[in-house]
This record gives sequence, structure tokens and C-alpha cells, in this order.
Amino acid sequence: MANNIEKITSIEEQIAKLKEKQKMIEQQMHKNIGQEVLKAWKVESEQEAIEWIQKLAVQVNRKEDGNETWDPHEQQS
Repeated sequence: MANNIEKITSIEEQIAKLKEKQKMIEQQMHKNIGQEVLKAWKVESEQEAIEWIQKLAVQVNRKEDGNETWDPHEQQS
């Protein structure tokens, strides 16, 4: 019985470590994406980047007619 409790505790600890690792990887991914966007857009301030993101979000989330969701895999002509 004690052996089973130890196994469960060990698994729970592994899950907690993996969740923390996942969180760190996601944070690093967001940081890397943000850096790439700033570099590609030649944006120098956080406020300017936020303004561009807000403007582009409308285009990304809607097509020209404003009703359809943008599909990044769709061929653009």
C-alpha cells in the first residue's frame, strides 16, 4: 500500500514538473514570437506594436466582407 502511495506521489510530482516545463516553453515561444514580430516590422515601442497588432487583428480574423474567418492555409491570390 505504501509503495502505491509513493508511486502516485512520484507521478504527481512528475506531472507538476511537466506542467511547469510546458509553461516555461510557452513563455519562451511567446517571447521569441514577439521579438521576431518587432524585428520584422521594425517596431521600436510596445505601444506601436500593440497598435499594429490591433489593426492587423481585424484583417486576420475577418475576410474583406467582414463575415468569414480568415484561414491562414487558404491560397491567397
